[in-house]
Amino acid sequence: MRLAVLTRNRSLHSIRRLLQEASKRGVQLDTINPLECQLIVDGGESRLVVGAQELPWYDAVLPRIGASITQYGLAVVKQFEMLGMFTVNSSLAIAESRDKFRALQLLNQAGLCVPPTVLTRSQRSLRSTAKVVGGVPVIAKLLQGTQGVGVMLLHTPASFQSVVETLWDFGVDVFVQQYLKEGAGSDYRAFVVGNRVVAAMQRTASRGEFRSNIHRGGEGSLVRLPIAYQRAAVRAAHVFGLEIAGVDMMESKNGPAILEVNSSPGFEGIERATGLNIAGEIVSHLVHLAKKSKRTRRRQR
Repeated sequence: MRLAVLTRNRSLHSIRRLLQEASKRGVQLDTINPLECQLIVDGGESRLVVGAQELPWYDAVLPRIGASITQYGLAVVKQFEMLGMFTVNSSLAIAESRDKFRALQLLNQAGLCVPPTVLTRSQRSLRSTAKVVGGVPVIAKLLQGTQGVGVMLLHTPASFQSVVETLWDFGVDVFVQQYLKEGAGSDYRAFVVGNRVVAAMQRTASRGEFRSNIHRGGEGSLVRLPIAYQRAAVRAAHVFGLEIAGVDMMESKNGPAILEVNSSPGFEGIERATGLNIAGEIVSHLVHLAKKSKRTRRRQR
C-alpha cells in the first residue's frame, strides 16, 4: 500500500509524526510538496508531474494544505481526484470549510448551533449590525484566516465601525459575530477522525488575550467532552464530508456552538496536551479508507 501526504514542510511536527506512525505499520507514506506539482490538462488525459516525472499511483492522498496556498493547493488536490486517486479530505470539503462564513452557512443549514453572525457590506446598516448579534463587545473575523489571525474583539460601537470600514477600504470582507460571554477566554478543540472524536482539549487564553489558540499563547489540557459536544463535532465534520478535522467549539446558552471546522488541523498541541497518539489514529484511518476505496474500484470494474 502506498500513501502520500501533501505538505510544503516535511519537518513539521505533524508530518514527522505521521511518517513515524506509517513506518511502524509498514506503510509507505511519501511526502509531496504541492507547489512542486505541475498540473497538465491538454484535452486528453490529465497529468500530474513533479520535476520531469509523473507521480505514481497512490491508494490514498492526505492533503495538508496551508491557508497561504489555498487556491493552488485545491487545484492540486482536484488533479489527484481527476486521476482517480482517493483524497482524504476532498477538494470540495477543504474549500467549503476554509471559507469561514460559507462554513457557518452550511453548519446552520444542517441544524447545528453557531454563534449569531452577520456578513454585510452595507454602510447604511452597519450601525445596526452589532445590535443584531447582541451588542458590543463583538467579534470581527476575516473570511479566511488561521491560528487566530484575523480575529478581533471590538469593545465599542466606534471601534467596531472604524475597524470594519477600514477593512472595507482595503477590499477585505469581514463578518461580525456574537461574543459568547459564557465561554469567554476558553474553547474546546475536538479532533475528529472518521466517525468519532479521538481526542479533545480545552484551550485557555493567556492573560490579556481573548483568543485561546495555542499559537496565540493559549494553554491546552486534556478534557473528556460531554456526549453532546462529541456528537456536534462529528456532525460538523460530516457536514463538509471531512474524514479528518479539528472542530472548535464554545459553550453557549444553547449548548455547544461551532466556531470553526479545520480541514488541515495541526496536532502537536493536542498530542502534547492529551498524551494521545493522534498521528497513529490518522494513519490507521488512512489505511482503512485506502482499502475501502480499493474494494470499491474493483467492484466498479
